[in-house]
Amino acid sequence: MWHNVILPLWLAALAIPAGSTVPPSGKPVLPIEVLGPDGTTATQTIALSAAKSASAEFLWLQVHGVRYPEQASVQVNDGAWIPLRNETVIVDEPGAIFGGIGGGFSTLEVTVALVKGTIVAGNNTVRFRFNQSDGLSSGYRVLAWNFLTTEGRKLVPAGDFMEEQPEAWTPPLDDAASIQAGKQLWSGADLISSSLPHSPRIQAHCADCHALDGRDLKYFNYSNTSIVTRSEFHGLTELQGKQIASYIRSLPFPHPGRPWNPPYQPGPATDSQPISNWAAGAGLAWVLNRDVDALSFIFGGRGTGSIRTAADAHTLASQITPAFFRPDGDLNPREIPIALQLPDWSQWLPRVHPKDAWGKAFAASKFAVWYDGGTATGSKNKVRVKESLRTQLAAAEKGHGEMELAIQGFHRWSQSRQAFLGQFVKGNTIWSPELSKKVYSTQLWQLVKTWELMQEFALEGRGRAFFGPIAESRTWCNSVAAETAPAAAHIPNGPAGVGGKALTNEYLTASWYELQIVLNSGNHQHHDRQPVDWVYAIHEFRQLYEQTHEAEPARLLVAVTKALQSCDPHLGPADYEKGWRPEKNVDPRILVSAGWKAMFAPLPGEVQRALTQSMLSAWMDKNQQYPIAEYLPLPVPPHDSRYLYGDISGGKVWESAGEFRAAGVSADLVARLQNWGMAYTDRAARLQYH
Repeated sequence: MWHNVILPLWLAALAIPAGSTVPPSGKPVLPIEVLGPDGTTATQTIALSAAKSASAEFLWLQVHGVRYPEQASVQVNDGAWIPLRNETVIVDEPGAIFGGIGGGFSTLEVTVALVKGTIVAGNNTVRFRFNQSDGLSSGYRVLAWNFLTTEGRKLVPAGDFMEEQPEAWTPPLDDAASIQAGKQLWSGADLISSSLPHSPRIQAHCADCHALDGRDLKYFNYSNTSIVTRSEFHGLTELQGKQIASYIRSLPFPHPGRPWNPPYQPGPATDSQPISNWAAGAGLAWVLNRDVDALSFIFGGRGTGSIRTAADAHTLASQITPAFFRPDGDLNPREIPIALQLPDWSQWLPRVHPKDAWGKAFAASKFAVWYDGGTATGSKNKVRVKESLRTQLAAAEKGHGEMELAIQGFHRWSQSRQAFLGQFVKGNTIWSPELSKKVYSTQLWQLVKTWELMQEFALEGRGRAFFGPIAESRTWCNSVAAETAPAAAHIPNGPAGVGGKALTNEYLTASWYELQIVLNSGNHQHHDRQPVDWVYAIHEFRQLYEQTHEAEPARLLVAVTKALQSCDPHLGPADYEKGWRPEKNVDPRILVSAGWKAMFAPLPGEVQRALTQSMLSAWMDKNQQYPIAEYLPLPVPPHDSRYLYGDISGGKVWESAGEFRAAGVSADLVARLQNWGMAYTDRAARLQYH
């Protein structure tokens, strides 16, 4: 229903009725949801003392879903309406790095300069207006706002606002007939693409783009008002919208999320929460302002602080040991906060359903029918129910020894997507914005349905049932997140890319690869290039840097470490596909390579030395667990091109001994590297490898 022919970034749950949002307590309620037809306005009023009003210079906003320049405006008292766009506001970091308004992040913090005298002693009224829809959006949300001094001090205490509590929400219509009608509308109502004039009818229904039973709207706490307004956006009546909202409210599912909190956003203590809370993420509060601030969480373990002084750098360097990089270790990326805001649920939802993108070709495809046997696609060529992925997962849920079949089922589904899209995308394809939208939306559809299946069959907490005792306790059992990246489908940067610009395209690629690392980085069961193509994924850090010019050494180090830890610690190099093969992975040269120097430039020299020493030491310890004879001969031609990428993978690390020495690595460790290299080279020569 919500994401159809032209609906990419769903801004549902972003509405309130026009007027003031002041409860009986007298405190303004947050968030302010501004959603509806063009011109919809929401208002809040707050009182300031004479002293505070005299020092107020700016309006500060935390906004969710402001995606384009013509979308939103704000007015303070009788001042002029100020449009929210990059030219009229200051966007805080890290949002500004990723393009600000119209960029990658769904939630931004912005500061608006006010004309002197705009703010007065006593009541001050702030109005928020949804200017006009672009055919995709129906509004935005203000999560927080305040007046600021020149120094950036907030003048309104946080306690003067009240946070809305979803637990208090009730169905708009609580009779059984209305709820049943809402359920039927959810799965079968005829919809139009948007509220724009002459909007076409679409084939997709609500349940096609969302979770089949609507549990995603319940889980992420989309409000009644938003569901009603969005229903009207798609051509339904207010009554029908209330019926759908009543159905959603009645669902017996957990609902820890919020629309603005990115699913699975990492943060401390994530694993101490119930598994049912995992998808809700750690919240926007754990999106760091600076990437380097994550280092204290990685090495200190408790977020002991930022690197501000030489003493801070010395303390951090002393905490860096080889244990962090140990390939047999278990670094937990779920609990390490990052400065990358992952996509929110609106960014998960497809812009156009595959039914409307590809027509009958989708309905008849193995990709469609493998999802659930064809029951949701209208295909006449249904496979038998016992052959569907849904049936295999039902067996796995019941513990019938079908876990391996479930893993294989997701893999088969991914292969069928590749085959299906291969009909439309070939090596000589000329990309257009329309083609990119259709391809990317098809990938998003699979991602949403994967989330649906993981939740429906309670699979997220069964990692050890899937992968054995060395696996993560909570994990996905597939690589669908990484396969959602624009780069995975070779969608190009630039005007034809997702979002129409290289920065947005690269942000989304980086985000989906990051999500894959959080959800399933291998569980020590990595096989060939699954579930993460590590060399390619890590190269994407440099691709993103070319757009942002902002290095992310901490997030990169976590990815490199998880790459090293992706193999089964019980399998050595003799198992070429699943065992430890240093030439098939990223290696310690990444810390001394000239091509990667900029990526670590934000780190003090003492910290860089400690990192290089520790990573090389851990890497050498792992190499020397096995005799050289287990590394050679190879079952494939040497220097397999799939694993060669510049000077960070492919072997011959010992040839960079000089760079390691110059980086401050101890003489003893460099000698170990060289001696191991000589032994490897000698055996290769005897086997006539070149």
